[in-house]
Amino acid sequence: MKRLEILKNITNKITDGFLVVDKPKDMTSNDLCQILKKRYNIKSCGHCGTLDPNATGVMILAFGRATKLLSFLDNANKTYLTTILFNKLTDSLDITGNVLEKKDVVLNNLDILKQIDILATKKTQLPPLVSAIKINGKKLYEYARENKEVELKERECNIIDYKIIRPLYKEEDYQIDILLKVSKGYYIRSFARDLGNNLNTYGIVKELRRIAIENTTLLESYQLNSILNEEISLIEITDFLKYDKINIDEGILKYVLNGVTLYKRNLINNSDCKDILNLKRFYIYYNGKPISIYEKQNDIFRPLFKF
Repeated sequence: MKRLEILKNITNKITDGFLVVDKPKDMTSNDLCQILKKRYNIKSCGHCGTLDPNATGVMILAFGRATKLLSFLDNANKTYLTTILFNKLTDSLDITGNVLEKKDVVLNNLDILKQIDILATKKTQLPPLVSAIKINGKKLYEYARENKEVELKERECNIIDYKIIRPLYKEEDYQIDILLKVSKGYYIRSFARDLGNNLNTYGIVKELRRIAIENTTLLESYQLNSILNEEISLIEITDFLKYDKINIDEGILKYVLNGVTLYKRNLINNSDCKDILNLKRFYIYYNGKPISIYEKQNDIFRPLFKF
């Protein structure tokens, strides 16, 4: 590579941006963040949606100041492909846990489908005892390690859609493969537990692969080995978060730069957007450069992020 090209790449290095990674097995979500912080030599890295060490698939990572935007993805729906194994109970509700009990129940597809239909109508779910949910500032898995009992409450979340990928089959025991699209906060391990309970047996997660977070899919993800061994750039904020872009003139530039709340008349009179009331969240540009992200709240527009 010519010297001029090398200098250009260094100059254009993105330090505030996103990356979509296909998380490998036997690694925590935090492990992945720590590895990639070193890879890109960026001090801050966060992620959208924790995956258990045994799980693989889509993780959205944010670097630098982009970590402040992860809350924008909090309510994202997630889609999983999972194998549910029946007749076995573990302390973690997945295949990696210690086996507590076993049963020998004969199952059939009709009963399984009926019980999945019932679970799909529920609007709440009891989270697993071993999870990263915090109660009184402490994660549930930390209580579990100390053998301390915690009173759990059902949380609002639900199945949005599902599809049986492979009906009941038997390997080490009965199992099914199912695709689940779920809302924020939904645990597939709890789904396995509840499905097993409804069938008068046990259910745990044998395999779990997240294939999408909202509209971000595995097709957009990179393998960890590729990231570590190739020149893969972060995705710029404005390329990753697909918001409308409006251009302003000098009439309100100083207000935007100072993070001032704007009104409809300000934006209509000083931008190229005449349909501002139909925008929920948008970028404000000046002279081709992003200045801020604003959000409509009732009839006013408040700043959320400054570039």
